[in-house]
Parts: sequence; structure tokens; C-alpha cells
Amino acid sequence: MTPEQKRAISDRLWVPDNPDGSGWADVDWVSAARGSRYHYGHGAPLAEARAAQPPFYLVRTRLESDDLHPHENDYYVHREGLADFVAEVALSGGAEVIWHIEPCEVPPAAARVTGPQDTR
Repeated sequence: MTPEQKRAISDRLWVPDNPDGSGWADVDWVSAARGSRYHYGHGAPLAEARAAQPPFYLVRTRLESDDLHPHENDYYVHREGLADFVAEVALSGGAEVIWHIEPCEVPPAAARVTGPQDTR
């Protein structure tokens, strides 16, 4: 199926608010965001979108429990591993939760992360 054919199917299934394909929709996730709205719009082709991302992200987590002092951990993750890392923390982090995520051009050398092949 060509990209044009995929776009035609998508256009039939989704009627955006604005002619450019963008708009606002209600968040229907069962989460803290439920009841708010999110903005949607067409995305760039995958290669172009990846090229526009920062090379790394800083993922700060916060750990709180009855047994420990509040603690924050900084993880530096290559852009290609961000979704998997976030899923891993969300699903198996226990008392450790994602505090915030921000772009990072160059992680500190002590982080020992260089690219998507790193699995240390």
C-alpha cells in the first residue's frame, strides 16, 4: 500500500478539527490525564521526525517509600530506547516513578551511554 493510499484511508477514518489535520480531543485514558484534552496533528515521515529528535533524553525518576529517604535518579537514554525505557520503569519500577523527561544533547561521560546499541 502506498503512502497516499494509507493517507486516504486515514482521512476517511478521522475527521480533524482543522484543515491542516490538527485539533483537540478529549483524553480518554484511565489516568490522571483523563478529562483533559490533547492536541493532535500530522507528523513528519519517520526518518525526518527521528532526525529532529535530540540524540538523548534525561529521564529523572523519584523513589519514595517508608524505608528510604526520598531519592531522585537520573538516567540518560538514547532516543531509540526511550519508549522501551519508559515502559520498563512504568511497568516494573515499583516505588520508583517517572518524575520528568527532558531532551539531552550530550550525556555526561559517567553515564557511559553512546547510542542505541548500548545495553549496559
